[in-house]
Amino acid sequence: MKVRVFVLLFFLTALYGYSQDTSGLDENWYIGKPIKDISFTGLRSIAPSELEALMNPFKGRIFDDSVFWEILGKLYALEYFDQIEPSVEPVYSPNLEASIIFHITERPSIGRIIFSGNSGLTRRELNEVILSRVNDIYNQSKVRVDIESITNRYLEKGYPNVTIAVSESQSADSTITLIFNITEHDRISISRIEFQGNSRFTANALRGQLSLKQRSLINDGAFQEAKLLADREAIAKYYRDRGYIDASVRDVTRTYEADSRGTNLILTFEIDEGNEFRFGGVTFTGNFIFSTEQLDKLITSRTGDIVNMTRLESDLQRVADLYYENGYIYNTIMRTPDKDIQTSTLSYTVTILERSRAYIENIIINGNVKTRDNVILREIPLEPGEIFSRTKVLDALRNLYNLQYFSTILPDTLQGSTENLMDLVFTLEEQPTTDIQFGLTFSGAADPDAFPISGLLQWNDRNLAGTGNQLGVDLNASIDSQSIAVNYTHRYIFGIPLSVGFDLSYSHTKRWGTMDNQAPFFNNDDNDKNFAFPDGFGSFEEYQKSNKMPTREYLMDYHQHSLSFGASTGYRWTTPVGIFGINGGIRMGFVVNNYDADLYRPFDLTLRDRNNTPIPRFSIWTALSLDQRDIFYDPSSGYYLYQRIGINGLLPSNSDIFRENEYFIRSDSRFQIFFTLWDVPVSENWNFKGVLAFNAALSIIFAQPGRELLIADSNKLSIDGMFNARGWRSEYSNTGLIMLDTWVELRIPLVRGILAWDFYFDAAGVETKEGYYWFKDDLGQPNFRIQNMRFSFGGGIRFTIPQFPMRLSIGTGFYFDENGAFKWKEGNIGGPMDFIFSFAISY
Repeated sequence: MKVRVFVLLFFLTALYGYSQDTSGLDENWYIGKPIKDISFTGLRSIAPSELEALMNPFKGRIFDDSVFWEILGKLYALEYFDQIEPSVEPVYSPNLEASIIFHITERPSIGRIIFSGNSGLTRRELNEVILSRVNDIYNQSKVRVDIESITNRYLEKGYPNVTIAVSESQSADSTITLIFNITEHDRISISRIEFQGNSRFTANALRGQLSLKQRSLINDGAFQEAKLLADREAIAKYYRDRGYIDASVRDVTRTYEADSRGTNLILTFEIDEGNEFRFGGVTFTGNFIFSTEQLDKLITSRTGDIVNMTRLESDLQRVADLYYENGYIYNTIMRTPDKDIQTSTLSYTVTILERSRAYIENIIINGNVKTRDNVILREIPLEPGEIFSRTKVLDALRNLYNLQYFSTILPDTLQGSTENLMDLVFTLEEQPTTDIQFGLTFSGAADPDAFPISGLLQWNDRNLAGTGNQLGVDLNASIDSQSIAVNYTHRYIFGIPLSVGFDLSYSHTKRWGTMDNQAPFFNNDDNDKNFAFPDGFGSFEEYQKSNKMPTREYLMDYHQHSLSFGASTGYRWTTPVGIFGINGGIRMGFVVNNYDADLYRPFDLTLRDRNNTPIPRFSIWTALSLDQRDIFYDPSSGYYLYQRIGINGLLPSNSDIFRENEYFIRSDSRFQIFFTLWDVPVSENWNFKGVLAFNAALSIIFAQPGRELLIADSNKLSIDGMFNARGWRSEYSNTGLIMLDTWVELRIPLVRGILAWDFYFDAAGVETKEGYYWFKDDLGQPNFRIQNMRFSFGGGIRFTIPQFPMRLSIGTGFYFDENGAFKWKEGNIGGPMDFIFSFAISY
């Protein structure tokens, strides 16, 4: 304390000394004055912006001793400076303010970093683990961390006796040369792992449980003391899960043998196996709230079975969880094992001291800066006064993570004001919710000759002003198309999960269409639509075999302008089987198609109709969903069901003024399910995890009752190669009225919430003819055969950030031709292989 007072007095004295030159002002004039500015002189290596960010919170505060000491504390905590000399100058404004100037002497910067004595690790490997960098300010705390990091890396590589010393030398340019002097000693690698005392299980079976491995072609056999401790427990657990509940690793002996490559280590695990035990059952006492019959049903281990301790622990935990789930969180549950050596049976007596249920007194939110408390509380399906529920806490975690506002959410329970009251605490760490994206993207144009790259600029705030509402603006521009869209979603209306959304968009697109300028001429009506074909073909069969797309010289260009306004609403219910949602909306607007009628006669009847005339567009839709996924944008478990019906064309079809150019109904059905196959902790922050995902979707377009089916090709269904049937972009122009889209994926997260590696198999198909799908159409021709399907498989990386749903894959595809023969798809990187860019949209 005396030292702090002395330092404070020293700096205040210096400050007063520097202030003596202010004529006409009292020597302590700045005490009680607002701080106008804080600046620095003498900076060489440190960016002024770094210090400005640290000092900004002090600007505007009233100068006093405590504020000045706080500023100095923050500056010295950086460990950047050898000396700091303060001064203060007046700023003459309507109110006199103080400008603080710090004259600083920086610590020397690091000019070079040298590693000496390293042969087992390269300079590059060592540079990867240290924090210190050339041109950084020399920082002893960082260097101490660097020594620990280098040591740990050597331990991982099998150098248990490594020592590291650091020295510094002053260079001519006043920089520091930082030298890490490394004494590696012998590298120890495991040449053999042996076992003694094992009669029940083979050595190979036991080696498979170890994280330490013998040296081989694919393993360096590095020895780590920490892994040895874990492996002793792994062997014991392996035995306990197979009935040998008293098994233990008595000792691990080490034998060393030296050769030209270093020191070889032979590890010998000495095992006491004990006897095999069988399960004798569980006896419950003290339970009145739940009957013994109810508790017995939670025990999956059966009397007489060989004891599996992991399974038995899970059984007993389910008993505790039953009480916990129903609010009895203050119960005392004691497990007393009873080992009968004579009969080799293990039984348990579970004594339960039941107490009153715990009621929630307060729900406390910590850590939120931007997000308002009510936005968080409405996602927590619990309120003060309710009985505590573990399931509802887990639901709250899922709901909060799905908001994508928080990177970390930690729930906790604290004792309330009385015995049966508790506080439920959620500690949060917010993450950015405003996204600004710009760059180049694939535009997804249906026209084969359209330039596929467009410029993109998107601004989106998913948590507008902390209210939980969303506002976004999208701009897209390419040679052939431009669009702008504004959208807003209000997630809660009247404090209930009723959402309302609006969007307004305008687009202009240069499109290409087929022509019917040359005989024979078709009207594409009921009389000829089943055999009509555009210019560039000699028959309907030739038209079909070419995927209904002629060469470029037989295509006409036209411009399409579209203005659209949409409104939607939805409501969500939390149910025992998932979140049930119902949504609906309406869209209205108009489209104008413009082409030179003196030059072109479009083959498409909907395009030929009312050239350069605003054509109204009205549609309504409704959707139902059931969502039981844990995290919607990158699920590991759960399922998702979705059904949507949309009606396009609401105005009278017999009106010349209000008639729309499309009348159809579209149905979309989707089912997804996710399973975690394995989840193995590898480090504190990463698990090796595998998730199996399955998707099946069916879309059907059909006529409105009493009306002819009228739909533009651009709104028909197709395999696009980017959203379905990865790699089959060549099928985009093959449009139809029904589409089946299925896929199976094995997903392996690489960086949680950011990147995953996926293996996939896709199967999708489109039927172009209206009729009795999967059977025969009105002409007796089979519909939706194996020839309609396009298959692809491969693997690649997937970005799991919802705002960047991109996939980069290497894969191949195949199909069956009209004769049913197997054919490989022609790839773009050699043979049947493709480099595939696609999208992964979350629903």
